[in-house]
Amino acid sequence: MNSGGININKEILARCKNGEVKAQFILYKQYSKAMYNVAIRFLNNKMDAEDILQESFLTAFEKLGELSNFNAFGSWLKRIVINNCISHLRKGRFEFEDIDNYASEEYSDDADQDISIDPSQVHYAIRELPPQGRTVLILHALEGYKHREISEMLGISESTSKSQYKRALDLLFIQLKGRIYVSQT
Repeated sequence: MNSGGININKEILARCKNGEVKAQFILYKQYSKAMYNVAIRFLNNKMDAEDILQESFLTAFEKLGELSNFNAFGSWLKRIVINNCISHLRKGRFEFEDIDNYASEEYSDDADQDISIDPSQVHYAIRELPPQGRTVLILHALEGYKHREISEMLGISESTSKSQYKRALDLLFIQLKGRIYVSQT
């Protein structure tokens, strides 16, 4: 089992490496939904996400010989998808604005309240964020990359990554504020 929780055996990967279409289809079926979800979070467009998904699998099948640890296939494929998403966003004149002086509202953090919200509302609110902030938020909060790694991936400064992340969180909070259910304990 790999880190993504999908059982993939080395024989299928070896058959894919040899160009066997049936094995490639099996691999595609096992990973396509998870990788599509990664792409759609970044691109927020079904057609673009589907294109990136296909492009990423083609790249993976072409470069499978470079993968030394078959157990790392899932994370390796995910990195290909993320890199392809970032390249796609850049082609659309996707630019980061340095917002180091970004001033956010102060929000009270009342420990006596239980806050609950429907996860689909969070997903929808993330989709509504500006693409730059959404990208940094997804890379940092959902994919677990550090700001240093994000700055290298996106070609921005670490401080820009941090400020875009903070701004995205603030915008997310504002969008969700009206949808939050608070119960007093």
